[in-house]
Amino acid sequence: MKPNIHDWANLTLNAHLYIREVRGVKVNSKRRPIFLMELGDNTIGFLSDLDLPMFSYVVYGFEIENNTSKVILTGNLIAKGIYEHRFQYRVDFHNAKENQLYNKSLLKKMLIHLDYFLTSKHKQTIHKHKYINVFF
Repeated sequence: MKPNIHDWANLTLNAHLYIREVRGVKVNSKRRPIFLMELGDNTIGFLSDLDLPMFSYVVYGFEIENNTSKVILTGNLIAKGIYEHRFQYRVDFHNAKENQLYNKSLLKKMLIHLDYFLTSKHKQTIHKHKYINVFF
């Protein structure tokens, strides 16, 4: 475990990852803090100290919360890289269309009050900087 992973859990916006299911079988796994880097229409990018497998049959769950709201999402990893001795991932969510607008607006409200986010219009790629890209 990396020593500063606990610093991520102390941010105003808490984000956690867990394994939801493997090959269609639900799994009861522990949650692990992640650091959000990007937010897209139906994707997020994040950093983790875990080396996660890139299998399409593994579904991950994500809990993103602040002091007033909580969003729970599920998805598959679609990209993996290395960023400053951490693993960087991009996830494609499985949410139904009717939930996308609600989740996106709720996440946007959560991000508005953070001092480390940046609104960006450029292409959705894995970037190497210390800001969150918000694609709306």
